[in-house]
Amino acid sequence: MISLDIDFSYLNRCFNIGYDLLEKYRNKSITEIMEIEAHNGNSKAAQFLTKITSDPEELAKLFNLVDPKNRYMILMHMNEDDLMDVMLYLEPQQLVLGLSVLNTDVILNLMMKLEPECLATVVLEKMSADMFVEKLPQKYLDEFLTSNEIDKSIILKSMENVDEDQLQKMMENYTGESCYENRENIISKLSSLDDDKFKNALLSFEPKGKKQLTISILQKKPNLFEKFSPEAMVYPFSKMQKDDVLKSLTVLDTKDLLPMVEDLPQKIMALIATQIDADKFAKILCRNFADIITNCGIDL
Repeated sequence: MISLDIDFSYLNRCFNIGYDLLEKYRNKSITEIMEIEAHNGNSKAAQFLTKITSDPEELAKLFNLVDPKNRYMILMHMNEDDLMDVMLYLEPQQLVLGLSVLNTDVILNLMMKLEPECLATVVLEKMSADMFVEKLPQKYLDEFLTSNEIDKSIILKSMENVDEDQLQKMMENYTGESCYENRENIISKLSSLDDDKFKNALLSFEPKGKKQLTISILQKKPNLFEKFSPEAMVYPFSKMQKDDVLKSLTVLDTKDLLPMVEDLPQKIMALIATQIDADKFAKILCRNFADIITNCGIDL
């Protein structure tokens, strides 16, 4: 049985049950109370079950769902899938506020569960692609530039916006010989390399050249931003305060944020879901959770 702080004044107002009687009934379930009252001639009590199950607003009053403790007690008896369904009814700001009970490192790890396009949206709402690239450590640039998902032709075309001296330094690092060739010749030589050698050449860029090349790629193909690894996209947020990280997440819809909460412990999921509006919650209970209502002392 789920132990709720039932609003007994509601039973007094709506079903004409005196407080003296309610005190005697305190250890009985609501159904038992109503059965006794109906047997004793209380016509309103006899209509109780129909009234409660057909009107979520009445259920919200009886279960005192405006009290977050009551909502939490009910939610704690739901499984993970049911809790996820309930959280669909939260606003993005509520879902993000719920995440504030976690520390920053945990939040950053959860962000990596977001779909790439959603994570990209969060990053680009906070900063420009150029600013993002400037903040990245070299390992993430290497990872991006050598990704099999970025077409070689796009990379070669993007080299047209890289400083010529950076291309020359890259060739010197790659070949071990001095390079005085112009941009056109360098790009032509790179185009003839097989994939493995081409990737090694890209890794031979100095940090400035890697950043210039990456920015140029993103200018030509903005959708390639999603090809950064989740670790790379989350990296700039590791330097922010938790409040700033959470605020950045509010640009997403609730359904897009749900991957961040689906594997949390049940207690935390229930705590987050407790923010649901009392009337919405009552409608969900009436529609989908007859077993929960029964467990609260109403035999359906």
